Amino acid sequence: MFAIIPALVSLSVAQEPVKANWKLANRFTAEILTPFVPSTTLTPGWINKSDTFWYLWRDDSGRKFWKVDAKAKRKSLLFDSTKMAALLSELTQKPYDSTNLPFTTVTFDEKDANRIFFLVSEATTSPAPPKNTRYEYDLTKETLKVAPKEGTATADTEARDFRNFSPDKKAFVYAMAHNLYYVEVKEGKEQSPIQLTKDGEKDYSFGSREGGFGGGGGTRRRQQGEGGAPPPPPTVELRVRASVTWSKDSKRFSVSRFDSRNVKELFLVNVLSEPRPTLMSYKYAMPGEPGVGQQELFAFNPATKTLEKLPIEKYKDQQVRNVHFQDTTSEALRFVRRDRLQRHAELCEINLNTKAVTPLLSEAVENAFLEIQEVKYVKPGGDFLWFSERTGWGHYYLYANDGKLKNPVTSGPFRASQIMEVDEKKEQLWFVGQGREAGENPYYQHLYRTGLDGKSSSLALLDSGEAEYTSSVSPSKDFVVDVASRPDLAPKAVLRDRDGKVVLDLEETKLERLLELGWRVPERFTVKAADGVNDLYGNLWRPTDFDPKKKYPIIAYVYPGPQTESVNSGFSVSANNARLAQLGFVVIQIGNRGGNPARSNAYHSFGYYNLRDYGLADKKAGIEQLAARFPWVDIEKVGIFGHSGGGFMTGAALLLPPYNEFFKVGVSSAGNHDNNIYNSNWSEQHHGLKEVPVFDKDGKPTGETKFEIKVPTNAELAGNLKGKLLLVHGDMDNNVHPGNTIRLVNALIKAGKRFDFMLLPGQDHSFGTMNGYFNQMMMEYFAEHLLGDYQRGNAELKAK
Repeated sequence: MFAIIPALVSLSVAQEPVKANWKLANRFTAEILTPFVPSTTLTPGWINKSDTFWYLWRDDSGRKFWKVDAKAKRKSLLFDSTKMAALLSELTQKPYDSTNLPFTTVTFDEKDANRIFFLVSEATTSPAPPKNTRYEYDLTKETLKVAPKEGTATADTEARDFRNFSPDKKAFVYAMAHNLYYVEVKEGKEQSPIQLTKDGEKDYSFGSREGGFGGGGGTRRRQQGEGGAPPPPPTVELRVRASVTWSKDSKRFSVSRFDSRNVKELFLVNVLSEPRPTLMSYKYAMPGEPGVGQQELFAFNPATKTLEKLPIEKYKDQQVRNVHFQDTTSEALRFVRRDRLQRHAELCEINLNTKAVTPLLSEAVENAFLEIQEVKYVKPGGDFLWFSERTGWGHYYLYANDGKLKNPVTSGPFRASQIMEVDEKKEQLWFVGQGREAGENPYYQHLYRTGLDGKSSSLALLDSGEAEYTSSVSPSKDFVVDVASRPDLAPKAVLRDRDGKVVLDLEETKLERLLELGWRVPERFTVKAADGVNDLYGNLWRPTDFDPKKKYPIIAYVYPGPQTESVNSGFSVSANNARLAQLGFVVIQIGNRGGNPARSNAYHSFGYYNLRDYGLADKKAGIEQLAARFPWVDIEKVGIFGHSGGGFMTGAALLLPPYNEFFKVGVSSAGNHDNNIYNSNWSEQHHGLKEVPVFDKDGKPTGETKFEIKVPTNAELAGNLKGKLLLVHGDMDNNVHPGNTIRLVNALIKAGKRFDFMLLPGQDHSFGTMNGYFNQMMMEYFAEHLLGDYQRGNAELKAK
């Protein structure tokens, strides 16, 4: 035994601790990198429904506006930037730089494509808002002038403020004091308003300037002044635009009204308010509560000029969406109703004359969330496309207009996730798909075209290559503009023909300037989930001065989903992850089962009824595989951090056995540690809600039902805390209420646990002006507890 001891001692001292490299990290701040980041996306603006488009691109020579004639396969400058800067300078008597013109968007005159318009914002004395000036430029004559404001006539300008006109402009609707009004226009003259409703009130509204803008279903805030009394309402009620949907023939319109009067309020205290703190309240329904917003649907009856409430109720606390008229008729209205469980839905049609409701098709799923997309008609009054995961994969199905299934349009073990275009004449569908191409990351988006008959032989991939593609189809559907990228592949934009052949190279992001600064693209990796079967995908950042002979702590940036995942599949500079790595860490993004809807429904719903614990096993298994693969990963020093849902997961990682032994340091920001006080829709959708019978005091069923949900919380695990945990929250967070973190703080104190806590005063969910302060604090926390280095970063901490 005595001979072994010296060997053990020598092993323990052989590895020198890695000190935090603040000098290198401080070269990777967003402020330093941003000026050297060129354009990474290209969004074509198709000009007046033609196959000609414009786009903006920035490189190391500045910003330029380009015009592309797809049919001629020709690219040219939209205008001369030097001349534009000179004209602007002359017109405004202010200097402008040709490489950085003061606008990024242009619009084309609908009748004359040689005339463009753009807005220039000029700062005014605070707190006045910026002054916007609209300019008109003639591309042929190369002349610039101040353009009249859109809608020069007073009535026209006012119409844009509150009038929701019918397509034929012979009537409009507006809201005032929570009620709805209808006005006819005859021979250019507005007739006397007809008041359609009289029962509107706050939180049961078609629209009002009182207490915020109408609808009654959104978030509302109220500040209380002296004595707790709300401020007095305005003396003159203003007209506001109502969210009505007109039929194409202008005869009818539909409108929804949300009743949130029974939704309880949530409160925040603005401690920074001068001269004394103020109370802020807003409507906020929590999971399982009986008091949730109710939705009503109305339609205008042109014969009686009245607004009629439609009898569409079926499910308790149901949601209604995708309300629409078909282009061919105003006699019927279609809508989708979904139950509060969000597991059952129907597409329905209501006859507006008889009020008879006809279900056209239904969808149901158990132990998973039911995803619904908008109905897409192949042609007016004809067949329509419907999205469903009924086979376990998301696909599109073709239905006759009466709701009878004709055939699946897409099928197989991949996901069809988005409809891009439908060609009525050629009976073809353009769609975005994921997970079909063998050997690729299943999150990479590709563009496909297929026949509506669903025959696999007609399916065509339009952008081959291992990359993430973002695409735009031209109005004629003869051309596609796409941008291909990966985390380790600079974006490249091309023009393709309808069969996917590249006909013109447009742009490619140049990274030389970034690489000169020492920035490096992340490395992609694939590992197995904890089940040993499912592949997980991730990205890895090493420090620029990486030495493979050293050991580096590994830190995972996490967001568990289930509506998205924290792993980039396209190119991103990711300044925060790259900067953190420079201190002397390996930083990773890594997926987990249940974290992304872009795969199978089974993968996506892995965490259903287990919203706290479902992702941790995969994170741990993936990091262990990386440590086995790369000897420079120090498996004894594992960190984890995340925001919002990622903050929730970070807290669980330090609290839930056996993961609290594995993860040594965590930084949890704005975490929803108690999803029972997070918003009802998200928690019920992703954790799962149960509808159970109600019993009387004698134990007999009453025939009524109630909803139940209990999401496991991090506070329940407080006694298990191991390692170092930093909790951070903004005290004005009206998304994830600060009570989520404070409840965990309370439980940790009661359990006698040591931890760190920072409350950011006056900050909402994004941390606003204190985000830089938080990032610096996070980096120092990892340096202290994973590297044992307590030096400060010497970076500016002051909130901007």
